[in-house]
Amino acid sequence: MPIEFERVLAAATATLEPGLARLPRLNLGCGRDQRDGYVNLDLVSLPGADVVARLGPVPLPFKHAAFGVVVCRDILEHVDVAPAMRDLHRVTAPGGCVVVSAVHFTSRNLYVDPTHVRGFSVRTFEFFAGGDDREWRRPYYFEFAFDAVAYAAIQFGAMLGKGRFLVWDRVVEPCVNANRAVQDLYEMTGLSRIFPAANVVAVLRR
Repeated sequence: MPIEFERVLAAATATLEPGLARLPRLNLGCGRDQRDGYVNLDLVSLPGADVVARLGPVPLPFKHAAFGVVVCRDILEHVDVAPAMRDLHRVTAPGGCVVVSAVHFTSRNLYVDPTHVRGFSVRTFEFFAGGDDREWRRPYYFEFAFDAVAYAAIQFGAMLGKGRFLVWDRVVEPCVNANRAVQDLYEMTGLSRIFPAANVVAVLRR
């Protein structure tokens, strides 16, 4: 089964406690992807955007623990990620989740868009999560930590726009995401240059 953002989002929200499920939800950097039942936020005053604000060093105009779910799709590659993650942690309620899609470091799209400032590894979000079992855990880096990275996968382009012509990605994607070790092998070797990915899709539990 291909990795699809909407399916990952649905699975993450389905496991929320009833109290969290009743909290408001935030669609961050909504662009033209305005979502019913969400507070739609963008940097630009687009039709359908409920709030105009920038994710970054200045806190978002929301209270602590305001949201049960935060959708963060195609936004983190545009900003300074550490302060952005700090504010996402702040506005997400304990037990809530942040569902992320961010451009993979091998993706052509990282360089096509001149407003992109960085790409991501499937392990990047482990720096922002607790748990002694995390290889990349660095508790001295930041004064905050999500409870866990509940899900992290490398998404390929076969189901995305012109990527539909990359038919081999339909085979590569499930192989690369077979387990954690294979994900690491892919990113550490020339396989990631032969078969570049599109995005990292992740779920962080607060």
